[in-house]
Amino acid sequence: MQTYDVKGPMRAGAAGRRSGAFAYAALTGMILTMAGCASQTLPERTDDLRIDATDVTSPASSRRAAYEYHVLAGEMAIQRGNRERAATEYVAALDYSNDAELAQRATRIALYAGDAALAYRAADAWARAQPDSLDAQRIATRLALVNDDAAGLAEHAPALVDASASPDIGYSLLADVLSGEDPHADLAVETLSGMAQQDRGSAAAQYALGVLALRYGRNAVAQRAAERALALEPEWNDAVLLQAGVWIRNDEPGKAQALVDDLPGNAATRAEYHMALARLLIEADQDEAALDEFRHAIALQPDNNEARYGQAILSLSQGDLDQAEDAFTRLYESSDRSDDAAYYLGTIAEQRRDYAEAAGWYQRVENGAHAFESQVRAARMIYKQGDLAGARARLVSLRSTYPELANQLYAAEGQMLYEANQPVAAVDIYDQGLEEVPGNAELLYGRSIAYERLGRVDAAEADLRAVLDDEPDDARALNALGYLLTNHTRDYDRALDYIQKALAADPDNPAILDSMGWVQYRLGHLDQARHYLERAYRAYPDGEVAAHLGEVLWAQGDRDAARRVWQDALADNPDHPILRATMNRLDP
Repeated sequence: MQTYDVKGPMRAGAAGRRSGAFAYAALTGMILTMAGCASQTLPERTDDLRIDATDVTSPASSRRAAYEYHVLAGEMAIQRGNRERAATEYVAALDYSNDAELAQRATRIALYAGDAALAYRAADAWARAQPDSLDAQRIATRLALVNDDAAGLAEHAPALVDASASPDIGYSLLADVLSGEDPHADLAVETLSGMAQQDRGSAAAQYALGVLALRYGRNAVAQRAAERALALEPEWNDAVLLQAGVWIRNDEPGKAQALVDDLPGNAATRAEYHMALARLLIEADQDEAALDEFRHAIALQPDNNEARYGQAILSLSQGDLDQAEDAFTRLYESSDRSDDAAYYLGTIAEQRRDYAEAAGWYQRVENGAHAFESQVRAARMIYKQGDLAGARARLVSLRSTYPELANQLYAAEGQMLYEANQPVAAVDIYDQGLEEVPGNAELLYGRSIAYERLGRVDAAEADLRAVLDDEPDDARALNALGYLLTNHTRDYDRALDYIQKALAADPDNPAILDSMGWVQYRLGHLDQARHYLERAYRAYPDGEVAAHLGEVLWAQGDRDAARRVWQDALADNPDHPILRATMNRLDP
């Protein structure tokens, strides 16, 4: 393997490694002496702490004093919660020291502050000070990519491979580190291409390049890299799977499946190959083919619960509730992924409107990523069975268990009250929640909807504007404000502006498409209104969307089509108030 010189020149000058923490009193005295006023006290804010190293006559003491000042100022900023200032001070301290521990701490602080440029300055110093540190090289490599520094990436990426336990591990890690940054895809692929060219005899380098290129959609590069990896190691199964991935991306899944079918190994090993191929197919949005691969894996290894979980999730996403239910039930009974299985069995029962069954499954979820959501859904299932008081009592109890998520529980309770046509009680709950969590967007949004139901349009608009003051691009609030203006004012041009912004942010959202169709109708643009409302109704055949679409069809003179839309919607929404009101108004 090619050897790379990664050390580079160290930063000029160094204060030297200092052991332990400095005494606070000594540091305070040093800073006050530098300021020329030893009798003064420290200023209240770190922003007031300033020095100019050129004012100090002794070079050695100047560098040490500057270093110690920036470290102390950084620590004080941390104590006061000023992450940005802390990052600035710690990175500034690196100009006076090449201490690896200092550079590591400065990197962490800058990352926490969300400043990629400062973090890269610190990580670069850390990686130079500790060229054998895998963490240092990994972070420096990632930040070089994010900061679009080709020269730095050319230095740190090879150093990452060298710092790894083996070249194979290093190249695999490098492909992961360079992934997921679409704006910098060209730089990532070019960097690894250059390394693979220099390391021509390494199948691992060619394979890593192929994986990275495939992730960024550079299929031609991935194809060549896969071929080179297989030429170097014809029996390497991972390289075979890479070739399969290329064929999938080239829309040749049959060739990929045939390739995997021919791989050697026992049943368990071959099941893993089919699962790997299934994941590649999912990434390529070929869910049906992926489902076949999970079935192949289960046929080879019936107790492979990871394959069964994949089969269950895909079946559910495709609307095959029976197959999904069978797979999740098997997982639950095997006690593997039981919490996940119970959650999804609850969602299946909920889709079937078996609310008692759904509540039972949700209540069995005790741990894992779905634990909180399942408890909230269980309360909702109680409400769906007609027990609003019981559902509310459950949510109140959950606020004691999950105090940090109180805003979501208040929002869920307010939504139930709104749906139960109790908008006054809903506003009271939203008020209570906003006293605990002032300015919470979810609660403000929910209260605005309740205000609208009560006819308090100005209050509803004020809440939505409060959301947009903090999040100007919040598509849901933009849409709600546009829809509010459409329904309660004649300011349709302003309403259209809000809805257009919402649609630009979320172009396939049926709620926003419905709003766009409705405001176009109010503007008299019937053809445009019909276009948007038909799109919305196809994606979400809700009673309100049906009411709007039917009204547009009625206005166009297509009354039979309007009646069909309304009647279809009534089958699922027999008591929908807007749908009923529209039908009674237009077709009594």
